[in-house]
Amino acid sequence: MRDNEPKVLTSLLSQGALLSKLKERAVALSQLTKVIDELLPTPLNQQYRVANYRQGVLILEVSSASWLTRLKYEQGNLLSGIRQKILPSLSSIQYKINPTIATNYSQSVILSAKNVKISNVISKQTAIYLNAVAEQAPDKLKKQLIKLANHAK
Repeated sequence: MRDNEPKVLTSLLSQGALLSKLKERAVALSQLTKVIDELLPTPLNQQYRVANYRQGVLILEVSSASWLTRLKYEQGNLLSGIRQKILPSLSSIQYKINPTIATNYSQSVILSAKNVKISNVISKQTAIYLNAVAEQAPDKLKKQLIKLANHAK
């Protein structure tokens, strides 16, 4: 007969419980990701993901072969930096290509671009500059600059 009785939440989160071990592992991988983000140049930060760490080997997933090549150029700095900051027992780094990382990143960029609100209002200082430029511009351009300057609030 199976044991389907409800359990107290504290027993699930206790030191010996599997859930507690999973939580500790997730926190450790998250800290490792933060350290790697500090060590890598900005464009590489969105192109990799920490997949696992076991038996002294760090496994990183990379979005494409071209990003993998760029990441390998940083491998020496990455190894020494990780050893100094968080994992002195790190022996090597293995890489795997996972194209879904690039897909997830591009979708997040698209969503953030949709949330950007574009304002059609210009500052008063900009309107003053536009009027000053319009004084010396040809008639057709002058009309357009004055029209644009009228959007100031």
